[in-house]
Amino acid sequence: MFDHLPVGTVVEGQQGRYEVLAVVGRGGMGVVYRVRDLATGAIWALKEQRPAEPLKPDELEESRRLFEQEARLVLSISHPNAVSGRELFEWQGRQYFVMEFVNGETLEKRLREANAPAFEQDALRWTIQMARVLHYLHSQQPPIIYRDLKPANVILTPEGTIKFIDFGVARTHKVGKAKDTVAIGTYGYAPPEQYGKGQTDARSDVYTLGATLYHLLTNLPPRPLHTPKPGEIQALNPSVQPATEQIVIRAMQQEREARYPSALAMEQAMQARLREPVPSTLVTPAAAPVAVPEDATVRTAAPVVPPRARASRAPAVGPTARQVPLVVPVTPVVEPGARFCPNCGRGNKAAARFCAACGAALPVVSAAPAVAPAPQPAPLPAARFRVVTPRGTWEFPLLTLPIRIGRRDPSQNHYPELDLADYDRGHASRRHAVVERRGDQYVLTDIGSVNGTLINGRPLPPHRPHPLRGGDRIKIGDVELLFEWV
Repeated sequence: MFDHLPVGTVVEGQQGRYEVLAVVGRGGMGVVYRVRDLATGAIWALKEQRPAEPLKPDELEESRRLFEQEARLVLSISHPNAVSGRELFEWQGRQYFVMEFVNGETLEKRLREANAPAFEQDALRWTIQMARVLHYLHSQQPPIIYRDLKPANVILTPEGTIKFIDFGVARTHKVGKAKDTVAIGTYGYAPPEQYGKGQTDARSDVYTLGATLYHLLTNLPPRPLHTPKPGEIQALNPSVQPATEQIVIRAMQQEREARYPSALAMEQAMQARLREPVPSTLVTPAAAPVAVPEDATVRTAAPVVPPRARASRAPAVGPTARQVPLVVPVTPVVEPGARFCPNCGRGNKAAARFCAACGAALPVVSAAPAVAPAPQPAPLPAARFRVVTPRGTWEFPLLTLPIRIGRRDPSQNHYPELDLADYDRGHASRRHAVVERRGDQYVLTDIGSVNGTLINGRPLPPHRPHPLRGGDRIKIGDVELLFEWV
């Protein structure tokens, strides 16, 4: 006896006939299938209301109500970082919901397989995308409170885009109501008001956003009803900067009035921590979803490339592909000497007296004795490594020096900027080499690696700096780094 639809079953919907190709997920209340629209060949995800255990009549009715509530909510929204819906219907006595099929893997799975925290810049980029979805939901009338944000409920696509996939416990905010009807969420990520102590609002989602960022930066789930202390995150991951830690601490305050007032305000604080602002993606209404190969799965991504690396392969475009997004920046690059608002985190001009985002007065900076500024070295020309491995090729820009090259070691809190752990068969040492500035040059130094480093086919003597020149080829185990000027 099947507890799901057999492969090959054709489900009759109102807007299409869907052939079941595979089961891709199973929860307590339903099953998710990968299906193909027989008319167009497009691939969709089909969610079926099928409880894992027999329910009493009143429990079954409540399950149907929650299933329909989630489906109608997804059908009512449209955001590039949230899964889109197609139709809700009933077939042979069961409810079905057709929605966008998302290629990728959950952030929870990514962290588990890496067995290491995310790089700070990657964690911020992903969390900024989540903040934009939350701001969009909170801007609806009435506002929609997501209530269950965590790494398991968002997918990271091979293109680096975040997608919300689960709206099962989202609810609309009811003005004047003292508390939620049902206290629901996930321990550790949920704020105090979500444990039945009050009604959730936009600031409740700010807490879950901070808790999710905590998980990404530490690879550990947050403790229930616990606000991190200064230095706590850095003790678990020394590469995290104090200003980023402060963002998490403020978002996870137990008193909601002490948190960021909105997801937008938290996004602005995170944008100020990035070397490059996350662009806003403008997407026209989606056409039919992309047809993908039948052996694809909803949670299986293309080979994972190192954090901060930019894929060099162009995405495949077919006759049914979505329109290419138009990318425009939404936040200006913060200028040197910028003053950050203590209320919302926005970076302001050095001479500003009030915050341009929320209007709060900026702290008065006492005048310092005039000192002639120290001469600054001229900036180095932009350069990058073209990284070639058995699993793919990508570009790694040399943005911040020094850059450590090696293999991560979570037991020692060691996370090199260019991590070869997933792309080399063990030849690279944990602390293999480093790229740094010496005068007006980029310099590569083997720092005593076990198996050595080749440059242009010759062994590089350990602890002897080698000035890099355009076209230099560095070989470390199975990985080749081609040094290029940009």
